[in-house]
Amino acid sequence: MSDTENMMDPFNIGLYVIEAGLVGIVLYAMAVLPALFKPMI
Repeated sequence: MSDTENMMDPFNIGLYVIEAGLVGIVLYAMAVLPALFKPMI
């Protein structure tokens, strides 16, 4: 099996989507949480 076939594996795509989603959530939280907490402090 070549690398291209391996990258098209549905399981690998699912893992990539999950990792991308987690990174997006972390970046979103880092951008939004300080703005939410500023009025409280």
